[in-house]
Amino acid sequence: MSPAPLPPGPHHPLLQTLLFQRDAPLFCQKRLSRYGDPFTAPLLVGNVVITGHPDGVRDIFSAEPSLFEPFVDVPLAPALGEHSLILLGGARHKRERKLLMPPFHGERMRAHGQLMQAIALRAASTLHPEHPFRALRLTQDISLEVIIHVVFGVEEPERVRRFRDVMAGYLDAYTPLLMIAVPLRRSFGGLGPWARFQRRFAALDALLTEQLALRRGHEAGHTDILSLLLSARDEAGQPMTDEELKDELRTLLIAGHETTAIGMAWALYWTHHLPEVRRKLLEELAPLGPVPAPEALTRLPYLSAVCDEALRIHPVVPLVSRRTRAPFSLRGHELPPGTGLMAAVSVVHSNPELYPQPERFLPERFLERRFSPFEYLPFGGGARRCIGATFALHEMRIVLGSLLASHRFALAENGPVRPVQRSITLGPAGGVKMRYEGPSQAAAA
Repeated sequence: MSPAPLPPGPHHPLLQTLLFQRDAPLFCQKRLSRYGDPFTAPLLVGNVVITGHPDGVRDIFSAEPSLFEPFVDVPLAPALGEHSLILLGGARHKRERKLLMPPFHGERMRAHGQLMQAIALRAASTLHPEHPFRALRLTQDISLEVIIHVVFGVEEPERVRRFRDVMAGYLDAYTPLLMIAVPLRRSFGGLGPWARFQRRFAALDALLTEQLALRRGHEAGHTDILSLLLSARDEAGQPMTDEELKDELRTLLIAGHETTAIGMAWALYWTHHLPEVRRKLLEELAPLGPVPAPEALTRLPYLSAVCDEALRIHPVVPLVSRRTRAPFSLRGHELPPGTGLMAAVSVVHSNPELYPQPERFLPERFLERRFSPFEYLPFGGGARRCIGATFALHEMRIVLGSLLASHRFALAENGPVRPVQRSITLGPAGGVKMRYEGPSQAAAA
């Protein structure tokens, strides 16, 4: 008996792939409107069935995890490493996730608030009223510094500088072209983008090996995530190997740096693009003084709503992907093993039935109701939901609240800013050009 046909969709894989890469959210929105939900996108990596309906998202996120395997191994494997949680499936994924989860929750995570705030305020202190800056560059610098201190546990100023230089070079070297063009992953006599990436990979690998040696045996008394991971043991009492640890650290760098920075940059844009949002946020912050207690910032409802709305209107990763390992039913369509699956986050987040006037930035919508994990999914969902989601929101609230309580900013260009593709993420075109206007009145007093 022949397998059931896949849902309808367009033809011409090369054309569809080019259109998908140019603007994935628009690609999904148009084809879902034309072919229905779900539809099949014939891409060069194979057929991918895409849904943008909460019921389809529920089907995927509520399913038994063993039904799926990762879909992103080809683009990301060289940068993450074969032991990365993102690329693992089955029992290995379950073991690794269980080892990685504890440092990102509860008191262990909250212990980093003061350091996050200090890093944010130190970065803001370098700004000058006469020199416009890019919000995304500022938030990238803050996010990278948080990873170096909080995740990697680097403390000595000289080592911090080394890590900053090497990590920035590493992130720049793995270009979107290397992600999608596998034939280019060749070293042409030590020249070209692949050779450059391999050199940057080796430099970061050497630093990570050093940091593991420095931290191992001295974990007690340290709250950085690396120290906690060195102490972690699985159900058989086994620790993570050095290669596993290094791959997970690379994963935390790639998954946590760009994504959190983009979310914070969008929040800064909307806060200063809409005077009413800025006014409400500053009124909420005012009673806490110029340097609020980080824990108090995480409890502010409007600040949290601003962060949530920034991630709703501009999800950093607009699609969540899986590949089926067994027959799977998606909204009544029977899909065979090996079928690519994607949940279109951007489509769900722009559904007017869930979010009236979805194009408007309205933090109040998150104060008026709670959305299910199938209606609001900026960090994915199910058994593969981003393990750093709580950490990222914690960082966003503390950094954004600290910056706005102590300093005043304005947009240098107040027009609309569109999202553009940045490797696997979508970020603000131009990085959001802003002006620094000096310390807040409370901070200057």
